[in-house]
Amino acid sequence: MTRSKRMEPIKQLAADREREAGAMVEVARRTLDEAERQLVQLRQYRQEYADRVARGAAPDTARLMNFHAFLGRLGDAIGQQERAVADALAALEQATDAWRAFRIEAASIGRAVEKLVTGERRTADRRLQRESDERSLQVRLREREPG
Repeated sequence: MTRSKRMEPIKQLAADREREAGAMVEVARRTLDEAERQLVQLRQYRQEYADRVARGAAPDTARLMNFHAFLGRLGDAIGQQERAVADALAALEQATDAWRAFRIEAASIGRAVEKLVTGERRTADRRLQRESDERSLQVRLREREPG
């Protein structure tokens, strides 16, 4: 078995790892998109709630306290969601870095296998040429032999 054939499973493994890392990047990207979407919704809800209360009649003390308490809880939820977005962004960056590393590794292995294939092809071509030259020499020698 040629060296290039023995390297094929390694090349395939590197390609599989690159594909899996690419899939992880997509999962991380979707997670980030969802976290950002939720953050936008929370901010919009807080703004709508504040606008509704501001447009309403002068609230009594109890309603005002409830309003501020609810805005506080919304603020906490927004802070928590901002951390989730930051975590998702960090996960995406980490997954992207891993994918890049696997892509470089797969490309390097691919180039190494191609060099092996090219070298093996040259070696085979030289061997065939040598065999052809030997056959031609044998034919010429037989033709020169007195018969």
